[in-house]
Amino acid sequence: MFISFRLLGVLYLLLLSTVTSAASSDKKHLNLVFAGRMPDIGVSTYGTYPDIAALLDSLRAEISPTVFAFGGGSLGPSPLSSLDKGSHIIDILNTLEPDLMTLTKQEFSYFEDELTLRSYEAAFPIVSSNLYDPLIKSNLEGILTSLIVEKNNVKIGFLSILDEEVIEQYLLKRIKVFEPQQIIQQQIAHLKQQGAELIVLIYSKERDYYQSLLSEHQINFALRVSSTSESRPTPSQESNVFAISSIEPIILLRISWNAGNLEESLDIKKSQNDISFSPSKPTTSILIDEYNQRLNRLLNQKIGIFGVEILTSKHLIRTKEMPFGNFVADALKHYAKADIGMMNSGGIRGDKAYTKGTTITLRDIATEIPFRSHIAVLSVTGKQVKQALENSVSTAEDTEGRFLQVSGLSFTYSINKPIGERVQSVYINGKLLDPVQKYSVATTDYLAKGGDGYDAFINAEHLNQFAQNSPILSYIVTRMIQQQKTISPVIENRILQVTE
Repeated sequence: MFISFRLLGVLYLLLLSTVTSAASSDKKHLNLVFAGRMPDIGVSTYGTYPDIAALLDSLRAEISPTVFAFGGGSLGPSPLSSLDKGSHIIDILNTLEPDLMTLTKQEFSYFEDELTLRSYEAAFPIVSSNLYDPLIKSNLEGILTSLIVEKNNVKIGFLSILDEEVIEQYLLKRIKVFEPQQIIQQQIAHLKQQGAELIVLIYSKERDYYQSLLSEHQINFALRVSSTSESRPTPSQESNVFAISSIEPIILLRISWNAGNLEESLDIKKSQNDISFSPSKPTTSILIDEYNQRLNRLLNQKIGIFGVEILTSKHLIRTKEMPFGNFVADALKHYAKADIGMMNSGGIRGDKAYTKGTTITLRDIATEIPFRSHIAVLSVTGKQVKQALENSVSTAEDTEGRFLQVSGLSFTYSINKPIGERVQSVYINGKLLDPVQKYSVATTDYLAKGGDGYDAFINAEHLNQFAQNSPILSYIVTRMIQQQKTISPVIENRILQVTE
């Protein structure tokens, strides 16, 4: 009897060991690197492509599989993208071997056909789930609607949602961007049919039903590419949403779960200590050095001096009159010999501070004005001018790029008034605005075509002086700096916010 009890004890321990071993073997692990919002390869303040290369080299040497998802926001705008339309970013990413890339609005900086060309240059898939091209009755050529990445017998399904605002903000004429709720449901079912164990949603714009998708476990976690107007991603790990931004462009997630109990066992930790940027992958660093040397040769030419401190902070230039904005609007007005100059602040992208006496180079101008916008000169009525100004301040509280920097006019506005009634007074070259009088307005072709909500300009008469070979804005600004040698723009109360 004593031997039997001992034998039973041994059998119990063996059984317990077998069960524990099986449970342990069902434990799964995954590393996920998520990065994006890195358009300028010459900027290394918060994170660089060599940093990603070093991190990936370290993680790919581990036993646990690693997935690298690049969240986009990087094909433009930047000094080099203004020349090659983002091709160098794809070239650099190819050395990092992403498992996928997704799209934000910035990927359309150079329009649909250029994005398709970039997709052909990429040695990795590009995903956008709610994008549609009526010409081919499918997704934009070169773009996938969803994707399964398989690593070590783990299948991860990815969906990516594009903001509908891209159509208006980038004046896209061909593609459609659908409201994504129904598409997400369809693609979740499709990915599960294909055996996806984890389903991940990547997006930029928050929507109410995303939290429902997470709480109902239809998606397991989400990755967010935070808006360029947000200084930092909002912490939201409690709801399994993990964000990157231009301030924090690289994150590492350590993910584990039990295969038979995913919903209750899923554990995702955002790792801080593991992102140690050791010596980088030579291929990536060498390629970036070559691109920067090429850019230096093209853009390091000195063109003038800042005679005063100049700030191009995104928050400042999109909410109030700023000296550099005045200078750009003055350059437009002066070059076209127009009554008025108007420039949307979203076209000024440097987000920098220059001390008095700083030498100005072509690189500085390419950084501040990276879009290849051409000058357009319009004949508009005073009524249309006021409509444009109303559009400028319609979202003044939201730090949007439609906020105008102006020349030749001054105006007051109140955010306490209803949208469309905020502009209180307007003076053109010192005289009160006449609603029926015609004025010449020098602006960009982007605004002239109705970009950023400037519908007031769509049907305006185009003056012919720049109809052929219209110069680009950065050239006009560069030329004015070269003529003046030292520029010292100041605030002149062109734009005043009032309380009533």
